[in-house]
Formats: sequence, C-alpha cells, structure tokens
Amino acid sequence: RRPFVDPLNLPGENKSLMGFNLIHCFNDAEELGRLLDALVSFGLPAPRVGHVFAFDQAVEALRLFRSGQTTGKVVLKLEQTASG
Repeated sequence: RRPFVDPLNLPGENKSLMGFNLIHCFNDAEELGRLLDALVSFGLPAPRVGHVFAFDQAVEALRLFRSGQTTGKVVLKLEQTASG
C-alpha cells in the first residue's frame, strides 16, 4: 500500500512533492524536444514499471492503481496498427 503523505509535514522532513504540467508544450514540438533532451541529460534511472496491462484491461489497471497496492508504474500498452 502506498504511504499516506501529508504535504504539511514535508518541509519539516526536508522532502518535497513535485509535478509538472507540460500540456502547453504540445503545440511547440521544438520546445518540447529541448525540454526532453535536457531531462535525458540528467542521466536519471528509468522509472520502475510494476505492472503492464493491455489497453483493453484499462479497468483492471485502474482498479489496481486505485487500490494503493502497487509499487512502480502501472502501464497501459497500446497495440500498434499497420499505419503506425
């Protein structure tokens, strides 16, 4: 189960919780490419993938994710069509 995080306690524990909304970059592919290149240059390890589901198992994936019983990312895998 994922631990409960109280954001008010984070500064006292010298921790932070961050998220990024890059939706504004989707209309500027060049800028998004620069941002992604900069992110890759940090050499961070890839996120741990805990579970992979086929797209038609999205309901099960969401149930698992919401259960709090996961570690790592929950991934929905899309099938590629002949056109890409």
